[in-house]
Amino acid sequence: MKKLILLALAGLFVIACQEKHPVRFTTSSPEISSYKKGIDAYEKADWATWTAMFADTAKIYHNNWDTSASPAEVQEGHVNTLSNLSNYGFDKDEMVLEQVIDDDGKTWVNFWGHWKGTLKANGKEIKIPVHISAEFADGKIVREYGFWNMSEFVDEMQALQAAAEAAAEAEEEAG
Repeated sequence: MKKLILLALAGLFVIACQEKHPVRFTTSSPEISSYKKGIDAYEKADWATWTAMFADTAKIYHNNWDTSASPAEVQEGHVNTLSNLSNYGFDKDEMVLEQVIDDDGKTWVNFWGHWKGTLKANGKEIKIPVHISAEFADGKIVREYGFWNMSEFVDEMQALQAAAEAAAEAEEEAG
């Protein structure tokens, strides 16, 4: 009986001394909540809230690996693009967010979503799949990589511009 008790105590001692590993993957965290607030702010064009989720020194890489932009520069690009739309946003039922802690201990929030927007000029709806990975430190985004294909939007904008130029040219010839 003594041996059994000693064996049980030794087993408990070994189990208690084992190193606990931190959670490296989750679908709920303060960083994920912060990212969701940023998405909501983007959809409402609440740029003060949107930029507040970034660190002052944040580097943002959208559709490239090499050239970073500041939150203010990215905001300007969003405002310019969104000015062509009557509405836009992400399909909330299709959004996926996860947080991972990489082997270097860095915290990343990964986002996948379906963005859609309606062009003001012709009412055409454009849908674009989006993936973004954002590195968080001290509750702020310090680095972000985002990738999506803007070709359908660009093609539509070019077609609208060409139609406007053709209409102006025809009016000039008629007038």
